[in-house]
Amino acid sequence: MLMRRGELPYPRDRQSPGRASGSEVEPIGRLVARLREERGWSQVKLASLLCDRSGNSAATQDQISRWERRHRIPGPYWRSYLADLFEVPVQMMTAAAAASRQERHMAKSPVRVLSPDVGDMVILSARESARLGEQMDTTPFGSFTVEEITNELRQLATLYPSRSPLESLLAARALRDRSFALAQQSRRPSYARDLYLVTAWSCAILANASFDLGAVAPAFTQTRAALHLGDLCDHNGVQVWVRGLQALVAFWDDRPDEAIAYAESALERPAEAGTATVRIEAIYARALALQGRDQESGRALARVERARDRVTETGNPLDGPGGMADFPRAKELYWRANTYLLTGNPQRLPDAEASAMESVHLYTETNAVSPRPGELCHARLDLASARWGSGHPEGAEQQVGAVVETLQTRYVESVVRRMNGFGKLVESECGGRSALAGQVLARIADIGAIAPPSLPSDIAALPLDE
Repeated sequence: MLMRRGELPYPRDRQSPGRASGSEVEPIGRLVARLREERGWSQVKLASLLCDRSGNSAATQDQISRWERRHRIPGPYWRSYLADLFEVPVQMMTAAAAASRQERHMAKSPVRVLSPDVGDMVILSARESARLGEQMDTTPFGSFTVEEITNELRQLATLYPSRSPLESLLAARALRDRSFALAQQSRRPSYARDLYLVTAWSCAILANASFDLGAVAPAFTQTRAALHLGDLCDHNGVQVWVRGLQALVAFWDDRPDEAIAYAESALERPAEAGTATVRIEAIYARALALQGRDQESGRALARVERARDRVTETGNPLDGPGGMADFPRAKELYWRANTYLLTGNPQRLPDAEASAMESVHLYTETNAVSPRPGELCHARLDLASARWGSGHPEGAEQQVGAVVETLQTRYVESVVRRMNGFGKLVESECGGRSALAGQVLARIADIGAIAPPSLPSDIAALPLDE
């Protein structure tokens, strides 16, 4: 019988031509070895055929060897595929498995005499437990699949800073659905937890992409889903990072009170590893500065440095998938610059310029290896703002021009808003009357011709009314 890859076989009524004669049921290890040898297959060959037929890479030569040496008994999942490959009834494999369990019992059990009713209850309880064990052994994938899904998450997070938010949104949506579906199929708690964490991080990436596309309400919906999954997995790292994103979205939406509340909530439970806590302190500092609480903002910036010194890495992408989830030093510097600018204190402008300049330098220095064009745009605009506010606007037009060029290939709503904010600064300082101001405002006006991203033509209409 031909079967499609991954399709479960159904029981047959025919007997195998190679079945042992007589009424005695062979233990399954002996049965598998005999049927394999009758066909001239090696253990490696049988493992390869099982992987191909089931679509599950967990079958190995070592696993076949354990079955045949009677160290393990294959569960219903693998027995169904063994029956299909050997062209024997599934019932034969089931009976052989029962014979193996009985053989183990006879070999290990001391000779004791029980009353019939107690003996029946003992046997029934053992059979019930055996069935539970069989049910727990039906996860249709192995550790390789979980590792591949986790690697996809790492790649998605790594590519996020350099690709368009729409591309990342579509990729994260697909990863979210795959990891969640696999988690629901898993009967292994460790697999399920890892896959639910991948789903949580996928929702976090979807939230960030939604925010970068200017969709605030959908971004918050995604963050709530990510927080719920992170809480179910009892994982602080993803929850702290997502609370930080909520604070950032509220900050950009001119709701500093909410941003501060989100940040304070996250700081109550530090992340297991990575830079999530550094990031949340930096967001906290910006929100405080936006409220005019300069001294508190300064103390928060000092805590950013201390949190950076305490950063530890586990190497586990589920604690922090890297890329967009990281908070590199260059990003910390332009957030610091922005915090100084938000205070409105002219004495902090030199500090803002120095921080922004170092940030631009770090980003351009590492651009060939790990480009982060959107973040570089923010650093450029903070540098232009600091210089303009200090009365040294030289180079502002160059910085703005570089940002416009980036927006043409990677449209990010927060950069557009930041650019418009800089335009208002230029107009308020000189009303656009100087030649340099005119040039800068003309470049800012160029972003009006940039069309926001649209879905590819091969993406079907979405059922939003459901």
